[in-house]
Amino acid sequence: MDEYVREALDFNEEVGRKSKSTAKTVLHALFAVVIAGAYFVMSQWAGVIPTWVFIAFMIAMLGLLFWVGIYQGNVRPSYRQDPFKEPESDKKFYGGLFVCLSPIFFRPFLEGHMIAAAIAFAVWGVFTFWLLESGALDPASRPSGGKGTDEQ
Repeated sequence: MDEYVREALDFNEEVGRKSKSTAKTVLHALFAVVIAGAYFVMSQWAGVIPTWVFIAFMIAMLGLLFWVGIYQGNVRPSYRQDPFKEPESDKKFYGGLFVCLSPIFFRPFLEGHMIAAAIAFAVWGVFTFWLLESGALDPASRPSGGKGTDEQ
């Protein structure tokens, strides 16, 4: 009897994990497509859209992107045993920051160039999807820096 119960519980956990990961992947893809599309629209019709709308959109989307990227881990840093050992930034983290901030720099050069803007923002959308799926901004996914108190 216990064997059947354990099999059922294992099956339920596996189904739950699969559905959560699929839903998370779909949301990440949708998020990347919406932001890339909005950047494309803003780069092509910048004369119609006021500057304050673009600035407000940039602040909101970058904040949301950082929030989604940082808080997708399962363990909060405050639950770790040693509060002095914090994760170190790595190449994936800095690459993720570059991906997040890059539309600010190349948007002005793409105004009026529809095909180049479509290609650039499609590539940016793919990199944004990678950023969200890989957990590049998630501090819990990196090893700790070893700054513990036991070295004193």
